[in-house]
Amino acid sequence: MRLDRWTNPLACLARLACRLAAPAALAALAMPSTARAQTAPPPAERLHVYSPYEQQTIDQAMLQLGAAVDPSPQGKLIERIDIVPLDVIEPRDPAPRWINVFHWTSRPYVIRREMLEREGDAYQQALVDDTIRNLRRLPQLSLVLVVAAAGTTPDRVRVVVITKDVWSLRPNWDIVATAGGLELLEFQPAETNVFGTHQTASGHFALEPSATTFGLGYSIPRLAESRIAVVAAANVMVNRASGAAEGTYGSLVAGQPLYSGKTEWAWDASVAWQDFVFRRYENAQLSAFVDPGTGPTCTASNCVPFQFRAQQYATTYELRRSFGWEVKHDFTLAAGINHQVYSTNFGPGADPRTVRDFVASQVPTTDTRVGPSLQYHSYTGRYLRVIDFETLALQEDYRLGHDVVLRVYPSFRALGATRDVIGFHAAAQYSWPLRDGLARVSLQSTTEPEPDHIADASIVPTAHLATPTFAGLGRIVLDATLLYRWRNHLNQINYLGGDDRLRGYPTNFFVGKDVLSYNVEFRSRPVEVLSCQLGGVAFYDVGDAFDGLGNMVPFQSVGLGLRALFPQLDRVVFRVDVGFPVERPLDPSTGETIAPYAFLVSFGQAFPTPTISPLPVLPTGM
Repeated sequence: MRLDRWTNPLACLARLACRLAAPAALAALAMPSTARAQTAPPPAERLHVYSPYEQQTIDQAMLQLGAAVDPSPQGKLIERIDIVPLDVIEPRDPAPRWINVFHWTSRPYVIRREMLEREGDAYQQALVDDTIRNLRRLPQLSLVLVVAAAGTTPDRVRVVVITKDVWSLRPNWDIVATAGGLELLEFQPAETNVFGTHQTASGHFALEPSATTFGLGYSIPRLAESRIAVVAAANVMVNRASGAAEGTYGSLVAGQPLYSGKTEWAWDASVAWQDFVFRRYENAQLSAFVDPGTGPTCTASNCVPFQFRAQQYATTYELRRSFGWEVKHDFTLAAGINHQVYSTNFGPGADPRTVRDFVASQVPTTDTRVGPSLQYHSYTGRYLRVIDFETLALQEDYRLGHDVVLRVYPSFRALGATRDVIGFHAAAQYSWPLRDGLARVSLQSTTEPEPDHIADASIVPTAHLATPTFAGLGRIVLDATLLYRWRNHLNQINYLGGDDRLRGYPTNFFVGKDVLSYNVEFRSRPVEVLSCQLGGVAFYDVGDAFDGLGNMVPFQSVGLGLRALFPQLDRVVFRVDVGFPVERPLDPSTGETIAPYAFLVSFGQAFPTPTISPLPVLPTGM
């Protein structure tokens, strides 16, 4: 088999990625570990940018400690580390302080053990920045600030760590409400800070139009003083019509992450399963598959419910070795099994041709993968610090510079796989700071050849721009992405509409193997009201899910939204969006035009800042 070196996007991208990363990777392997450790990354750009809410917090903490900020702490001896934990309800918050007795507050030693520097060490801003990012990943904290204060002599410094707990006993609810009704009501009641140790005990309840889910989970971010994390969860789904259990899913994960730029080794082991009925909901109703070969609208003979059973078992074991500090080179060796089975059961009344067409066009292909994988990941240790990208009035860090991922993952019949296939994944990304904004472009390509042909292949170009804040009013955020699958043996399908990329249309209204989306938002600067942060959004969305570029017909919508952040509860924004479709196509399930508007109530920004970096398996992973 020969893959054309010029027409295969993977080949072009892989050559570019190798040219960017290979010289630095070889230098990292050749360099002694002591020399590598001496090359620290620079401090985060805009290191001392704070929102008014954060600056007020720092001023109060310094007044309480009788300390003053040290503007140049680098290299000085750390003589003391002060932990300043803030209650969920402070004097500035609009609630009585006595209710703090009803939740756990993080124990000071739990915060202190996250520090990557100790008393007697030389102050290194790069390690302090890693500490800040580690603390921000913990769901038990909303506000995280680490400030250097003047020591007792000019060559000494104090480190002040300020954290604000969120309410630990919480419902953790989510809701997706549409013009057609309630599509999802989810509760994950949890004690997220058991005895102040940051361990989480949780339940799970999800109400959907056709099923109800019940579950339990437990998370331990660190076993004793080690960096080993353990997360376990199990769920059962019950059919609302019959009252019978129709499936289960869950997972168990353990491992030690890369918790610092200086960490050299990491590992993880995970097992996950699922066996449930997948359903596509559209505007809070179980959607129907309308067979395009027999008619444009749903009738008894050409229509079946859009649902199928998905069964999957996956287990993965990974070992990672990390080199460098300012420029990172991570090598990951892994082995795993991924067994996926998809099936339908519509009963004797369903039309055989409609069922056949539904399976052929909408149901993923059964597949089993067994084999090893090898991954190389190169990136910089440079970051941009901002205060209002994904959250409001709380600091966030975004990686700058290059990001390159190369992965090969063969699967062999001799080991029990369905077929012999070798997967190649290559991705390259670059990010630039724009004052308090960010520009990021990336390209990803995945190709999975079998011995005689290419079975699956896709390419994903993405561009993201968050402009600098202008006139003190807000910023414009633009995001564009295309997922084009030029081979699709596994019959992978995507859905678009309603919840994020194409607001104003019914949820999951557009279906196809390929997806285009383009979003423009104006996000206002937050306004503080009784210690809560409020912001507004105006948006313009364009998108479509389709099969083949020749069938792409982008649809448009406009709308307004509200964002709210409650530091007492979370770092994640509360979101309300109302969208209006510019075009109103026919809904094949009903034969009528879609509603002139749609609204959504949920959490998190409609679309996050994209990244090609592998997602961390562990909740405490970098």
